[in-house]
Amino acid sequence: MIIAENVKKTFKKRVLKKNKKYEQISALENLNLNIKKGEIFGLIGPNGAGKTTTLKILSTLIIPDEGKITIDGYDVVKDPDIIKKKVGLLAGEFTRSLYWRLSGRENLRFFAKIREIWKPEKRIDELVNLFSLKENENELVMKYSTGNKHKLALALGLLHDPQILFLDEPLTGIDPVTAYEIKDIIRNRLKDKTVIWASHNLFEIEEMCDRIALINNGKIILQGTPDILKKDYWDHTKILISVDKAKAFEGFKNLSFKENKIEIKTRNVKETLSEIMDIIKNNDIEIYDIKTVKPSLEEIFMEKIKNA
Repeated sequence: MIIAENVKKTFKKRVLKKNKKYEQISALENLNLNIKKGEIFGLIGPNGAGKTTTLKILSTLIIPDEGKITIDGYDVVKDPDIIKKKVGLLAGEFTRSLYWRLSGRENLRFFAKIREIWKPEKRIDELVNLFSLKENENELVMKYSTGNKHKLALALGLLHDPQILFLDEPLTGIDPVTAYEIKDIIRNRLKDKTVIWASHNLFEIEEMCDRIALINNGKIILQGTPDILKKDYWDHTKILISVDKAKAFEGFKNLSFKENKIEIKTRNVKETLSEIMDIIKNNDIEIYDIKTVKPSLEEIFMEKIKNA
């Protein structure tokens, strides 16, 4: 559905240096993506990594300097009018795009007119019901809760019933109940749509997405399903032990401990556990807790960003 090949984008940044008014900032460098129809694809990375730039290029809001992007077979540079009908964008700081002195329904009518949607009332009714805004539809948006502003902004992005939805930090600053409602709608009510979910929050990305790409400094560092990433980019298991004599384990390699808590990294869990039990037996050690820990995406990603 979405193919990006060797996409590059640079911006000029004003600087205060002698004989130099601007410097080039690389936002994207050789970006490659291949996103399937109906997939929820996560784009994770720190602030300034290139997530928002990627979504803006895919939405035809800005043009890449180099490379090629096609969406459903159409080129984002050559066919922007077609692309705009196929995609919906929920951009960062998206609630600023709402007209706060209009009601929720009036906002939907206004943007429907801009999009030249013929007889939009039926579609507006569908979205008001989908996002549970019926009680607030005639209330001024300035009186909306933050959660309802988020839901209304997402409804605006879906007015023209796009095939593809781009979400930039869609859950930032909202309460857990509204976040759950939005995730439920995207996961279960919008199954027919292809979604790119950009965020710096790894937990929501892992929960929601079929595949994930880690982007940093405009480059894709790694990508795959959460399970595959954990399998391919983690070469050890952690054994966590809580005992009364932690110093008895000082001979272990890849060991760290604090007070009575020990962490041992190992590639052979069975062999390491056998050595641990020998030490416990020979030193009359009391065990408070012992467990193995599977890799987390957070640790993998942080390690990749640190070494990038």
